[in-house]
Amino acid sequence: MWALAGPVAVQELALVLTGAVVMLLAAHLGPVSVAAIGMIDALGYLLHALFGGLAVGATVTVAHCLGAGRVRDLRSVAASALLLAAAFGAGLALLLWVTRAAWIALFLPGAAAEVTAQADLYFRWLIVADLPTALVVVGCGVLRGMARTDAAMRVQVAMNLLQVLLAALFMRGAQGSVGGAGAALLCARGAGAGLALLGLWSVLRDRPAGGPLVQGQFMQAMLRVGWPTALEQSFFHVGKLITQTMVVSLGTTAMAANFIAFSVGALMNVPGSALGVAATTLVGMRLGAGHVQAARLTLRRLVRSASGALTLLGLLVLPLSWWLAGLYGSDPAVTNLAAWLIALNCLCMPLWGGSFVLPAGLRGAGDTRYPLAVATATMWGCRVVLGYLLGIVLGLGVIGVWLGMFCDWLVRGWLFRRRLRGLAWTRHRLLG
Repeated sequence: MWALAGPVAVQELALVLTGAVVMLLAAHLGPVSVAAIGMIDALGYLLHALFGGLAVGATVTVAHCLGAGRVRDLRSVAASALLLAAAFGAGLALLLWVTRAAWIALFLPGAAAEVTAQADLYFRWLIVADLPTALVVVGCGVLRGMARTDAAMRVQVAMNLLQVLLAALFMRGAQGSVGGAGAALLCARGAGAGLALLGLWSVLRDRPAGGPLVQGQFMQAMLRVGWPTALEQSFFHVGKLITQTMVVSLGTTAMAANFIAFSVGALMNVPGSALGVAATTLVGMRLGAGHVQAARLTLRRLVRSASGALTLLGLLVLPLSWWLAGLYGSDPAVTNLAAWLIALNCLCMPLWGGSFVLPAGLRGAGDTRYPLAVATATMWGCRVVLGYLLGIVLGLGVIGVWLGMFCDWLVRGWLFRRRLRGLAWTRHRLLG
């Protein structure tokens, strides 16, 4: 488990640190830049859920092929995945460019004009980066399905390092702006796409006898897993954006504190995210080989490991909450509010493993519709409705919104543990 999860943890750490560094650089430009970049990045996570779903579909399909001993099919699976990624990346970029103004108006209602202007500038760069982003995400998904998490790590770390270096160059000085953050993002994603293709070159150039390069059966398998996963992630991020829209109505201080706390929280989630990727790959391989009990045992161990690691991390970070919040700027109101959110997040970390690692393993089994239903119900019932009641109606502000999120974690984890005890999640067949 940890052999696969270790490189993913490094990769996730690099990704989160990159976001944190960009936010730190934006903080020196002012709260307006923090709010603009934070909101558009959150919107980008929603819009790129399509790529994430397709990547999970590729990971699961590759893992099932390896578990079933169908190594000769890897070339066709990889080529099919990259073709789908290119098509979806180009199509989404075109759609977003045409509807850009509508997205900003929808998710930044009532924001100050300067926040809207900077958000639009950063959003343009994000849209242009869609095609290389799709190739990076899906290409690394194929590598993870082959248990080559070290190769995926090298691609992601190199890409993130380049983004940090370019952001530091473009965002500092008198000419620094959110446009510099966007240019750094585009250059880094382009380089990452090239590295991902290079990492898959040994598979793509292999020419086993018979069979076309791109096969419909593998596209169908990836889409069968990918579309519910993409919908789940989309609904999840829609809910997050709605809650962040609630925070927008609370003012710039609440917005900045919210994004700072999310940056620190994402860093704390790294061990869990890494074990979630390992769960998808390992469960897929075991069920591809027909080893149901081994898949169940592996998933249970992964959830226990994630819960233990995250609990320990929460205890370590809790006393550092105010110091960490202070790294993002000197505004005392923003720092104090962000610190309280970080502290609450630390106390609720034991809930995270069952909420996110467990469904990652279910997706590795091809069981994607149940996680979709659960995530949708708990997101809207707890994170959106309860968050609104606590944060807006009862006047608890951004802290109330976060309490709704923690309730979402609790209910999700309980429902997914019930699913694990049954057999329905083990009965999906992806390959003919």
